Order: sequence, then structure tokens, then C-alpha cells
Amino acid sequence: MTKKSEFASMDLLSAYQTGADPEKLNLSQILPNPHQPRILDKEKVEDLVESMSRLGLIEPIVVRRDQDKYQIVAGERRFRAAQKLGWNEIPARIVNDSLDVCYEMALAENEKRKSLNPWEVGKAIVYLRKEKKKTAEEVAVILGYSERYIKQLSSIARLDQKSVEELMKSGRDASIKNLENLLKDKEGRGGEVISPPGKRIKDSKVSVDLNILPPKKREAFIRDLHLLKKRYGLI
Repeated sequence: MTKKSEFASMDLLSAYQTGADPEKLNLSQILPNPHQPRILDKEKVEDLVESMSRLGLIEPIVVRRDQDKYQIVAGERRFRAAQKLGWNEIPARIVNDSLDVCYEMALAENEKRKSLNPWEVGKAIVYLRKEKKKTAEEVAVILGYSERYIKQLSSIARLDQKSVEELMKSGRDASIKNLENLLKDKEGRGGEVISPPGKRIKDSKVSVDLNILPPKKREAFIRDLHLLKKRYGLI
């Protein structure tokens, strides 16, 4: 992974030159962003509820005008925590940028905070490239990553949400390595098992009673077993 050092220290709002002072908005005026980059656990805000009840809101949320309402650009979890706390108002910075720019702001803000896992970043990259027609180079500039890393994250985005959630529920981190291994398993690219030089894998036998299977499932099992034996040179 290559990240530009100057990007890591940039302040999101100054980077996009908003310069807006926070205002207090009524929570009823604010709408979540249906296209925000964060996908997983965005409604789990117990940690924020606890800290905001003691310390208040340290950093205002960022919103953009949407007719007579305001759509969240950054800070949806802070907004949801405020709702749980029963607040009527919340400090917010209002920006007037386009939807596209606001999406880039939300992605950059979440990535700066390390709020997104690699799969979520990958999904956002695919969205920017397919829906917004941005090049890998343009996305690399937004995130401060190398083009090679952008492509790596894009490949991880081929995983479905359920598979990623199951990975995390199993206790494994949604790291680049774990996600790439999961993708290989899903796409059947695990590769051959090679034993260390000078060692031999111990022979073993497995007995399976195929008579308990319905005829069609039995035929499918035998066919798949034949393919596996052929793949690993057992026939």
C-alpha cells in the first residue's frame, strides 16, 4: 500500500476549501445519504452515544442543502447517536458542493478516520469508476493511494456483502489479506497444495455411503469427485 504522506495530515474541510462555520440544525431537517461509502455497522453507535453523552459533539457533522432539507456528507454515525440521545439540534457545517464532490468528501473523510474496511473502500472505488466514470488515476488522487492499490481494492469489491459479514462474524478481521483469500476461495482460485520437499503427505482413506443420497445428488457428487481427483492427479 502506498499512501501520500501529505494527504494523511490534511484536514478534510480545508482540503475542499469549504471554510464554513458550524450552524445548529434541527435533527428533523437532516437526511442520511443513501449513497454514503460506509456500508457495514453504520447503525452501531453505542460507543458514540456513551462519549457524546459525556463530552458532547466534538466535531460537527457536514451536510449539503437538499431542497428544504440537509443531506449528510460526513458524520452519519454522529447524527444517529444524537437521535438516540434525544437531541433536538446538532452542530453542522453546510457545504454547497455537488453530489459528486460531496461523495468524494465523504469517502475521503471516512478513509482518513480509518472508518471503512478495504471491502467498503473497494465498493466506493467501483462506484466512482463505473457510475461516475472516473479513472484509476483520478480515484488515486482522491484517496492518496497508488493506482496499483486502487486496482487491488477494486478486485476485493467483487465479494458480496454477506460473505464479508460472515468473515467478520467468524472473528477474522476484514483485512486485505483475509479478503483476498476469501475472494480466491469464492472464485475457486485456491491453487494446488504442494507438500514440502522431501516430505510425503500421509495416505488416508475416507469411506462415503452414496446410497443415502438421492440419485441426482449421487450422480453430481460422483461427477465432482472425479473432477477433483483429476485436478490433483489422483487418476
